[in-house]
Amino acid sequence: MESCAQIAAAFKHLNLVALGDRHWAREDAQFRLSFLHNPAFAQIVNDIVIEFGNPLHQELLDHFVDGSDVPRDELRKVWQDTTQPGTWDSPIYEEFIVAVRSVNRKLPPGRRLRVLAADYPIDWGSQTPDTLTAGDSRDGFAAALIEREVLSKNRKALLVFGSAHLYRCRPGTITSLLEDSSKAAAFVVAPVGGPGLPTSIAAIGATADAPALVTVNSALGDLAAADVLERGTKRLQVVNGKPVFDDDGKPVFIPLFEAGVQLRDLVDACLYFGGADLELAKPAAALYEGTQYGIEVRRRRRMLFGG
Repeated sequence: MESCAQIAAAFKHLNLVALGDRHWAREDAQFRLSFLHNPAFAQIVNDIVIEFGNPLHQELLDHFVDGSDVPRDELRKVWQDTTQPGTWDSPIYEEFIVAVRSVNRKLPPGRRLRVLAADYPIDWGSQTPDTLTAGDSRDGFAAALIEREVLSKNRKALLVFGSAHLYRCRPGTITSLLEDSSKAAAFVVAPVGGPGLPTSIAAIGATADAPALVTVNSALGDLAAADVLERGTKRLQVVNGKPVFDDDGKPVFIPLFEAGVQLRDLVDACLYFGGADLELAKPAAALYEGTQYGIEVRRRRRMLFGG
């Protein structure tokens, strides 16, 4: 796949490639697997830093991707015990971790990929609504982890996070927090697709199976970010690590982009998957219905959002 080779080439001059994730998107997951299995990937990349993992379970994750036997119920804690209850239950996230293990089997010990869990290290067994403080700390924790485990060791890493955590020139995002590091040089790629995109992007030949890498160092960079990236998305308003609620007890959401923010302000390239509607890989309903895990997810969400 040409776009895989193009992104891999960025690692020749940079130590970080930040690849956005549209949560549950099957297209994004398929691309990541293709990229992971590209022969050049493991020859260039050392680490994969993921949003969908609790670092309190890093040892479990290390053992699994290195080939050790880890019970599936134990491994699930990596993505199920994060600050985002239920968000990573789509099968695509487990599939990715399993695929890294598969790639590592073919590599010598010194060249195996390490997967770094980079969500805020939350212990749900000891949390109460008054002690939840991870909201404003997630990107800060991830940036510090990347600085410590990747940059200070002169390693190269693929970052896989929701795009909003990776945008440049946004206060508190991972890439913005790393800007002061002399070792941090990143290539930020956001996935886009579906109907209604500007004609200059929609005219590019691409499909879900063969996405096109579109750099923004041309007139495309002048496009309004709100017309291309996460269209219509709003973000939860957080103050001092706590979500803000209105008088009716409902969480407050605010627009993701202000007027005047251009595509070039936020990313270096877009990965365009064509004009078809997004395919979501949803978690199985049986994961929640009548299960202890389903009860626990609801408990955690009530702690975060109330109601």
